[in-house]
Amino acid sequence: MSKTMIRVTSLDKRFGDNHVLKNINFEVEQGDVVAIIGSSGSGKSTLLRCLIDLEQADGGTIMIEDKALVKDGVQAPPAEIKGIISRMGVVFQHFNLFPHLSVRKNLQLAPRIVAKADKGTIEANTKKLLDEVGLSDRIDAMPSTLSGGEKQRVAIARALMMNPDIMLFDEPTSALDPELTGEVLKVMSDLAKAKMTMIVVTHEMGFARSAANKILFMNDGIILEEGTPDDIFNHPKYQRTKEFLASITNKD
Repeated sequence: MSKTMIRVTSLDKRFGDNHVLKNINFEVEQGDVVAIIGSSGSGKSTLLRCLIDLEQADGGTIMIEDKALVKDGVQAPPAEIKGIISRMGVVFQHFNLFPHLSVRKNLQLAPRIVAKADKGTIEANTKKLLDEVGLSDRIDAMPSTLSGGEKQRVAIARALMMNPDIMLFDEPTSALDPELTGEVLKVMSDLAKAKMTMIVVTHEMGFARSAANKILFMNDGIILEEGTPDDIFNHPKYQRTKEFLASITNKD
């Protein structure tokens, strides 16, 4: 029986008069790869940010591995929040690497300071993860010498250094040139094949179709449709979903 990793119930979020998230409900099981798709301004990134306490929900409940990050609109105490979100790795649109630190030191900073891991373990994990993202030869490079795709692959490896149970990606390829997008999507696809639990906000429909097992289509702050890639891409229920998919296809 699969374990529920994330359960979101009746989630609401406002920015002033702007009602950004409206009664959001969904679950993520262990090993799920959930792709969140939809047009800009539909609430996708805000939803992801609520899951890691970068935005605070105004109502509803967010359970992460059976621990309440938010319950009926009330945030958990700061110490509990820190523990809950430490089980999640996050990769943003922009790489956020420390520019003054080498690739090696970018990966090793959090495990050394936050996790207090021993030096040998940290070094072994650094080499292993850089090998997995195809960047073993750049271990001592400075971020300024890397391409955008390489920076994003380093950011993924850095997030994995903390051995997360869940990986969250917020449009990780949207800042990249098209020819660099594929190398990042390959790393993410490999994580999906390894059964890493993932939530991915993305405009990459090919990735969503091939790597995800669950699609959430957001429109105007609600989850308009939820289903398998076959359900959403081949048998959408709503006209708005059809229009969005047609617009994406036409862009491609």
